[in-house]
Amino acid sequence: MTSPRRSLGALLALATIAAYWPAFAAGFVWDDDSYVTHNPVLADPHGWLRLWIPGETPQYYPAVFTTFWLEYRLWGTDPLGYHVVNVLLHAGNALLVLRLARRLELPWAFAVAALFALHPVHVESVAWVTERKNVLSGLGYLLAALAYLRFDERRSAGAPRAFRSYAAALAWFTLALLAKTVTCSLPAALILVFLWLRRPLTWPRLWPLLPMFALGLLLALQTAALERTHVGAAGADFAFSVGDRVQIASNALLFYPGKLLWPWPTIFFYPRWQLDDLDLWSYWPAAAVVLAFAATLWLARHGRRGPFVALAFTAGTLFPALGFFNVYPHRYSFVADHFQYLASLGVFALVAGTAAVLARRRGATGNTFVRLAGIAVLATLGVLTFRRCHAYADAETLWRDTIAQNPGAWIAHNNLAQIEADRGEDASALARLEHALTLTGSNKARVQIRRSIAVELGKLGRFDDAALAYEALQREVGGTEGRLALALVRAGRDREAEQWFRIAIADPEQSQSQVDYARYLLLRQRPAEAIAVLEPFAQAFPTAFGPRDLLASAYADAGRLDDAVAAAAAALALAEAAGQESGTRAAVDGERRRQVLEALRQKLAALRAAAARNRGR
Repeated sequence: MTSPRRSLGALLALATIAAYWPAFAAGFVWDDDSYVTHNPVLADPHGWLRLWIPGETPQYYPAVFTTFWLEYRLWGTDPLGYHVVNVLLHAGNALLVLRLARRLELPWAFAVAALFALHPVHVESVAWVTERKNVLSGLGYLLAALAYLRFDERRSAGAPRAFRSYAAALAWFTLALLAKTVTCSLPAALILVFLWLRRPLTWPRLWPLLPMFALGLLLALQTAALERTHVGAAGADFAFSVGDRVQIASNALLFYPGKLLWPWPTIFFYPRWQLDDLDLWSYWPAAAVVLAFAATLWLARHGRRGPFVALAFTAGTLFPALGFFNVYPHRYSFVADHFQYLASLGVFALVAGTAAVLARRRGATGNTFVRLAGIAVLATLGVLTFRRCHAYADAETLWRDTIAQNPGAWIAHNNLAQIEADRGEDASALARLEHALTLTGSNKARVQIRRSIAVELGKLGRFDDAALAYEALQREVGGTEGRLALALVRAGRDREAEQWFRIAIADPEQSQSQVDYARYLLLRQRPAEAIAVLEPFAQAFPTAFGPRDLLASAYADAGRLDDAVAAAAAALALAEAAGQESGTRAAVDGERRRQVLEALRQKLAALRAAAARNRGR
């Protein structure tokens, strides 16, 4: 016969999968290109070695990219497989939460696990492929916690081979850290668990945690350094004063529990708070946080440790994302649903414990009422999760949903404009970019948006306006000489364009300008000068087929037909090779790839025929 506990576990898993069913039809959204679809490490058959090298992947989470690399071998860039794995990992984590809650003898353990499984605040962690970081690190974190508790119990009982459980805890903790280093808080969380279980904090109990603290600190410091140097969490956008950081942290510590208690709306980018470190009223959240913790400490001193342990766990688990360290998403919003994937467990345990106390105090009738209310709450959360998953259908759906709930999200307007531009809806894209420009005060973001505006002006045929936009950018930030030259060409200002082209091709960071300048020279019937530009470029970028195709045209115009044939043959070979690497940015997919290859074949055939005729004369 099936035990009631197993039946409840099966029910929990099925309810989780049902709530996340729409996620199986979801696509790829923000950052999924750099993490999966256009990640050259995944396309590389030997990429499983490269992903262990810091800097080879967007963030140094090799456990996550190992799973992606394996899945890439199985189903390529089909999003279904990645979403199935994320949902199953979350369902597995919910079962582990249930097991951990029972081991800790938490009141209403099933309710804690069900809240974790069905709460819509976790949709961002599950339906977003990039956040494999959360669900995989959560798996390692929970298994490490269970293994360490088993080790502590066995060692206290004098059981043989207790350190096998300790070795398992270290292994699972390492997996968690290699998936996401915010899990470095686990050793501190275990100390809180011992307080909850009323186990004395003796040296023999605590010293085995020291290696975990050291390992967590080491990898956390590495992540913080990479966040600044590789991800980009540095510069004026992160120049917060101490007062600013206190305001960010205290607001966040109120926001996260509040969102768990009232999960409407859930937004991909929440509005970014305005900070004023000189306004004393802006510090009221900090005062509220201090008072709340003082109250829980008072309760703990009077024998009720639950609220202190729960809120201290939540705050400690959230600590890396509270703003005391630079975190790249804070450029867009100071809070995000995926930041509290594990931290939510503290609030869920407190809510379930409070409900259990209320039910017990109200007798049989009250107990029934509270349980029915709990079932209604869980059903409502499941429905909200089901509905929220639809926002992750594709990138456009996600950005439109974000704008509908947070019209001031400049990044959503910017990214939606790029999608519209890719579809050829340039007028709409331009209007959206101009609106995005009014929403951000970040200089870095404004430069990014203004460059996009200049591109759209050119695509709309407003060449003089595009040239003016690039000229303004060039004066302010530089680095746009090549773009400015192209805009001037299209505006019919060739003399000025050549001056800027010559400056641009001397800048190694504007290598594309060499190709643009060569194309300009060919159109002006100056093939010898074009060859002089293209030959060194082709040597510097040996896998790029476009420059060799252009070089073939330059050789042909200069009468060097044999060289033209060789260049065209090399371009065709490189294009065919690039087409086979369907997961990389070099890939040319579908109909466009066929058109490019056919054009290259026809060009090669024509050049060979011309060379043969030339030799026959």
